[in-house]
Amino acid sequence: MTTQPSLPDLSPAQALPDAAEAVAEHALHRDTVHGSSSLTPTQDPEPENIPRVGAGFIATYMFAYFGLNLVMLMPALFSLAYKVQLIDPAGKDTSLGLVIGLGGIIGLVLGPIAGVLSDGTRLAWGRRRPWIIGGLLLATAGALVVAVVPTVPLMIVGWSICQLAVAVISAGFNPVLAERVPSAQRGKVGALGGVAASFAGVGASLIGSFLTGNIMLLFMLPPLVFAVGVLLFIFVIRDKPAPAGTPRLAVSDVFKSFWFNPREHADFALVFLGKFLLQFGFSFFSTFSFYFLLDRLGFTPEQAGQSLAAAGGISLLAMMGFAVFGGFLSDRLKRRKPFIYLASTLIAAGLITVSIAPDITLFIVGGVLLSAGTGAFTSVDLAMATDVLPEPEKAGKYMSIYYLSSGIPGALAPIIAPVIIAVGGGGNYPALFITGAILAVGTAVTTWRIRGVR
Repeated sequence: MTTQPSLPDLSPAQALPDAAEAVAEHALHRDTVHGSSSLTPTQDPEPENIPRVGAGFIATYMFAYFGLNLVMLMPALFSLAYKVQLIDPAGKDTSLGLVIGLGGIIGLVLGPIAGVLSDGTRLAWGRRRPWIIGGLLLATAGALVVAVVPTVPLMIVGWSICQLAVAVISAGFNPVLAERVPSAQRGKVGALGGVAASFAGVGASLIGSFLTGNIMLLFMLPPLVFAVGVLLFIFVIRDKPAPAGTPRLAVSDVFKSFWFNPREHADFALVFLGKFLLQFGFSFFSTFSFYFLLDRLGFTPEQAGQSLAAAGGISLLAMMGFAVFGGFLSDRLKRRKPFIYLASTLIAAGLITVSIAPDITLFIVGGVLLSAGTGAFTSVDLAMATDVLPEPEKAGKYMSIYYLSSGIPGALAPIIAPVIIAVGGGGNYPALFITGAILAVGTAVTTWRIRGVR
């Protein structure tokens, strides 16, 4: 499907500015594990002093964001699963879980560090460029390792390098929206970036399905595409060193700042737990849907990739429609919980439908339900999290904590999933997806217990 390893937030800026603003804010804080710098205050120009950006900037931003997401998603949704089943067909579930999960832990640990170091970079050729270029070089090296190695342990090494690369790139790329785009345009640019990421998600499986005969190109194409985006980025988007007075946070302080007392701030803890549970089920599907098509429906890898891409295009429409409509209606009704209940129900129904699918048609129906639920969830989850912030004056800290609710299960779910798949002799993907559905229902339960939001 089009879905990313973490629950996305997508909506067209032109349709509903309020929903688009939510996308922009999400882009500013999302994926702390990949280098969000929201923990460290910066001293960039006030929004009203940032000049408006033109079509060249927006096109460059979208293309670079497309390339970055292709680097992340093509291996995560197709390439890694394809190669693992070639070199370890008997143990592919466990091997894929270890490759993706252990690599994800690298990003989880190093992402915040990269974000903090990026904020304090004072090189003459820029504050963010060195991280983007350095990350590109790492991504290329990691992809090369994954492409040529003959064993799963070495694939883990290669994918860990790739995840380190994503953390480094994101440390330089994520702050661009806040630092170079005025507030009046952030909704539009952020939403268009989300659209570019969605096309990368759809294209990942489709492109991969046509490159199965060339393993080297299968893994090297994403960093090559991103390299073109980086080249454009260097020439089109200006950069400068960090201001001399920019405070530098110690690495130990970064991790200390992720702590809060869940007993004292129960509502925020419940919001965190709700997204954590939903992301677990979501990761079960996004990681193992390729193997489901191979083992349960008897597809070839090429057929599976093309079917995932086709289903992803349909699902994208459902996701965006529910995201836009849900965000608009939630603000009008001043209600958040009903949309989480709806999202939980749709995602659970989608996972159950996929688990019993005897053919591609019902698989697509399940995927559409899952994507519609994802859209409904992302239309209000950021708003609900901000509604229950324990200390609004420390929004950066708590939003960074909040996005760990998707980063942690993104790393752990692939490692745990093979244990469930092995129940009953192996290949038990229905049990995996039903487990994901139960976790999605758990999100409705945690939401019901929240007192500070209606």
